[in-house]
Amino acid sequence: MGRMQGIIRWMDRHMVVVDLLLFMPLSLLSAVIVADTDNAQGLLFAVPAVAQVIWSQIYILPLAMRRRYPQSAALTFVALCMLHMIFGPSLMLTDAVALVMLYSVIVYGDPRNTRAFIALSFVMALLATMAITSSYTIGSLLSPSDDGNSWLGYKSCSTASRSIVTLPCLLDVSDNVSAVLILFFVCLICVVIMAFWQRARMYTVRMMKERNASLEARQREEAHIAALAERRRIARDMHDVVAHTLSTIIVQSDAGRYAGSHDIAIAKSTMQTIHHESDTALRDMRRLLGIFEDAGGQSSESVTDSKDSEKESSRSGSEQLAAAPDAAGNPHFDDALALIQEHDRIPLNPAIVHRIDGTPEPNELSDEASTAAYRVLQESLSNINKYAGRNAKVWVDEQWSSTGLQLNIRDDGLGAKSSEDGHQAGFGLMGMKERVQSLGGSVRSGPLPTGGFEVQAVIPFATRQQDRTTRNSDSPADAALKTRVPAMLQRLRSKPFDQAPSAAGKRFNRIERMSQWSERHYTLIDTMIMLLTIILGIWSTALWTPLITLSDLLPVTESSAPVSAAMVILVTVPPLSFRRRFPQSCAAIIVIASTLQLLCIPDIFIVNMLALFFLHAVILLGPVKRIRWAIVTAFGMCVLLGIKLFVATYWGYPTLILSLFKAPLLNSDSTDSLSASLTFAFVIGLGTMALCGATIASALWTRTKGTNALVLREREEALRQEEEQQRLLATSMERDRIGNAIQHEVTSTLKAVKQKAADGLNTLEQCLDNPDTDNTLDAQESFAAIGKEGRLALAHMRRLLRILRESRSDGDLGTTEGNAAAGGKGSSGDTAGLELSPAPTLEEQLRHISKV
Repeated sequence: MGRMQGIIRWMDRHMVVVDLLLFMPLSLLSAVIVADTDNAQGLLFAVPAVAQVIWSQIYILPLAMRRRYPQSAALTFVALCMLHMIFGPSLMLTDAVALVMLYSVIVYGDPRNTRAFIALSFVMALLATMAITSSYTIGSLLSPSDDGNSWLGYKSCSTASRSIVTLPCLLDVSDNVSAVLILFFVCLICVVIMAFWQRARMYTVRMMKERNASLEARQREEAHIAALAERRRIARDMHDVVAHTLSTIIVQSDAGRYAGSHDIAIAKSTMQTIHHESDTALRDMRRLLGIFEDAGGQSSESVTDSKDSEKESSRSGSEQLAAAPDAAGNPHFDDALALIQEHDRIPLNPAIVHRIDGTPEPNELSDEASTAAYRVLQESLSNINKYAGRNAKVWVDEQWSSTGLQLNIRDDGLGAKSSEDGHQAGFGLMGMKERVQSLGGSVRSGPLPTGGFEVQAVIPFATRQQDRTTRNSDSPADAALKTRVPAMLQRLRSKPFDQAPSAAGKRFNRIERMSQWSERHYTLIDTMIMLLTIILGIWSTALWTPLITLSDLLPVTESSAPVSAAMVILVTVPPLSFRRRFPQSCAAIIVIASTLQLLCIPDIFIVNMLALFFLHAVILLGPVKRIRWAIVTAFGMCVLLGIKLFVATYWGYPTLILSLFKAPLLNSDSTDSLSASLTFAFVIGLGTMALCGATIASALWTRTKGTNALVLREREEALRQEEEQQRLLATSMERDRIGNAIQHEVTSTLKAVKQKAADGLNTLEQCLDNPDTDNTLDAQESFAAIGKEGRLALAHMRRLLRILRESRSDGDLGTTEGNAAAGGKGSSGDTAGLELSPAPTLEEQLRHISKV
């Protein structure tokens, strides 16, 4: 279709030339016809043939501008029409193009001037009727006929003097005027209806073309936004996973230093918690950055740590402080109790007051909502441990309602005073709000007037709660039936698509709204056409009238033409209802039915011509990859038709099936008979191929030009799917790029903390094995080292998160910003940072896209 697209683009660029060439045959035809005629009657004088030819050529010139400048062309045409009615012939063959000009000015002109042009057309029709009646009834005013008789020769009119008009003559003339005027008005009304009908569809097509062009233009921007969103997601999840783990490790290490000087058993439990937190964070980071396991089903790092995992697995379930993730690696709110227990197990922390109002329904939360609720609680408790101060009491309130979950976390700690040490709010609250707001919820946080801090989150149930009433009230079978039947009916209906709301700001009239309704309910329209076809076929017996009769070759006892016709009609006509809704399926039905008919049924009926409609539909609306197969199949059926005709006319077999099982019914040894049979089969087959070729060309032209709303809807769906694929690709590339840049240093940081925790566990094991030896100082130093490592790693992690939050995604990975971000010794190895410059926020990007 590339060559056809080039032709269409050329025609769109040269509208004037195309329109001029389109009406050139009419101009030449009128010139040939008029050249051999006598003088034509005019309002003032008779017009010779040469003048008529000149007038017909001038009259067509404004049509060249009918689409580029429709209103100017229409006014020019009206002026020429007035001149030719006065000074030229009153009636010409080219006067029919006035209907084309009216159609063009309504469809392509300014809708605000439509009424004026329609009124002008009716006025011109009235003037033309008067001019034609005067010229051909009375004659030319300045050149009367030689014999004094009127051209029409009314018997009731006196020929002695034109000034004498009797009543019978007036009645005859008025009848002629009325007939001409009614003819003109009927033609104008039909053209106006057609123009309004087409204009509504044209504005819908224009709107859909603009939307598709916008989709194509914004694909790159959408990929950029998807990459930015992925960066924010990674930053949010990194904060939830790594920053929370490091904060917990720091709090645990501080508490462990105190416990190490009083109770070695508590110190060991605290060290095991630190080791477990580091191991869990490592697994979460592998999931977050897309680092998949090798073919053996286990990564090399997990193999190295298998002994530690086995050692920790000996602990009871109540000692597992981290939440159990789901299959995708995301924790759920079902595990909120583990977070509360984790907070309570930190030495010197008062127990959390946990209250639940209403009936808890965590299963009604979607996976994303459940993870968001868990992260809200996790971040709130982590901030309390870091900033609320010692001995801060914590209240966690869950309020379950019919619409969702409201989660309140508050403490009586330092509150607003916690920022007096100079620290600023990090990315935890920002990520918390992004998570919840993306689900349609809300988050409110801030210090309390009486001291302390409070976080309030409202997380809706989304669609699950809406479906619960149906699930509880109906049995599974009834619920399935109520779901499947509407789904089936919905599938049979026309696929919806957006339509233009108005014509250049002017509300559509009733004709245009009817046009949009018929375009929107195309399946219903096709069903009505199918029923009308059946009614007219039964009434006129046209459907089963044979185009080619071969059944007379059969004996009378084998004649089955009526039954065969009924079978063909039953299979061919009903699929008309869904030829545009399911073009491939309907075309397949017609191909199978036509093949069986050519093999088993003698005659070819008029109803078989409907196959061209199915061919047009499958070429126009079917997948691009199937067009070639549809064309090959159509021409193959034409070849099969030719073979059937040759076998029938030369050998006497009415069906191809009979040729396999019976002796020849009719034989001819003459070459003429063979030649005649080949000629007949070739002509019919070639004619059928020509019809199929014209149908295919028409469908391909409409599809390529993009003047069909259904084609544009399919194109829009394809663009949206491609856009979604581009988003996924951009997201995957951004995740890989960031993962390759920071995975090593993040995992190195966590592994360093984990190794120090393992060394601390060995030290504490020695303390328990030698209770007589005072090793409390070594235990305190182990916790101090872990706390120092955790604080340096947390500061470094915050710098990485700031880079991810405040940078664009189209820069190359470098070392300048990373080396600056490395700062000090917080991790093993140099920082493979991101050389990224600040970019507009996501909201600004979205506003930019909407303007474009």
